[in-house]
Amino acid sequence: MFKQLYNEATLTLRIEPEGPMLIKAGEGGADPTRPDMEFVRTIYQGRETIYLPGSSLKGVIRAHCERLARTVQPDDVAGELSKRRLSCDPLHEKISCSQQWEKEKEDLAGKAEEIYRRSCFVCRLFGNTRLASRMRVTDAYPDDPERVKTEERNGVAIDRVFGSVAVGPFNYEVATSGTFTCRIQVRNFTIAQLGLLALALRDFEMQRVGVGFAKSRGLGMVKACVTEVAFRYPACTLKETLTLPGSNKPGTPPTQLAGAGKFIPGESYGLDDGDSIALPDGVVLTADDWGEPYVTLTDDAQIKALWRECVKAWRQVVEQVVGGRW
Repeated sequence: MFKQLYNEATLTLRIEPEGPMLIKAGEGGADPTRPDMEFVRTIYQGRETIYLPGSSLKGVIRAHCERLARTVQPDDVAGELSKRRLSCDPLHEKISCSQQWEKEKEDLAGKAEEIYRRSCFVCRLFGNTRLASRMRVTDAYPDDPERVKTEERNGVAIDRVFGSVAVGPFNYEVATSGTFTCRIQVRNFTIAQLGLLALALRDFEMQRVGVGFAKSRGLGMVKACVTEVAFRYPACTLKETLTLPGSNKPGTPPTQLAGAGKFIPGESYGLDDGDSIALPDGVVLTADDWGEPYVTLTDDAQIKALWRECVKAWRQVVEQVVGGRW
């Protein structure tokens, strides 16, 4: 799966706090004037600024994708670990991809296709201990560091028995304004994987998902929107159709977005040969100066139209899994 690069999607994600937000740094330093809990910081554009770590963002996205997958296929329906699972449970020995592969690591050595085929749908995208992730999330840096505002807040922990102060007072730093931008790259994607990712990002945009510390206490609400989506096919040629040289699979027209199933033999990785959808009206693949087929979407209506088509592919996978046909 990772020895060749068939396609790649790059999403530009803009994140804006809709209230106080805190992603904590490590243990506090020796400076007594700093808050007990500080926002993570780095040097960006020659100055110190707060930022949103890509690892934190990816963790939130994966957790929400797992939540969506388990909602349509609860554990009591999915049973034990099998190729028909939409999401495994890392805390359950019998239905955890990572724990299962750890037991079979000697037998599965060098069998990348079988590991991918037997992994759950979410692990196929985000990876596990035996399967590399297809998705990469960069750190989100402020678009304009001057517009990023932080403030200090105070808090105490209340003893539930006596109603008195148990711990504290303590103070923490939160970000209240500013915009941050990161990029999400997905290599060798399938259309259904983009559909699940689109649902998770939609919930971010609708402020249904929190980020960072103290989400249950009002912190961490953000508004995130995809401002640009770019697709490229570095191994393909584009003439009348998008074609992979040396492949016996038929090409796809430039008015369609092709997933990895259009290029990779379906029997080895368990992919769908019909892995493609129509691009929004007026959008077609073109070749750049190097001959690489690509397409870029920046219009919000076109991006949402594309996501809706991807979600249909995700829905088909759900129906196949629940119906035992996947």
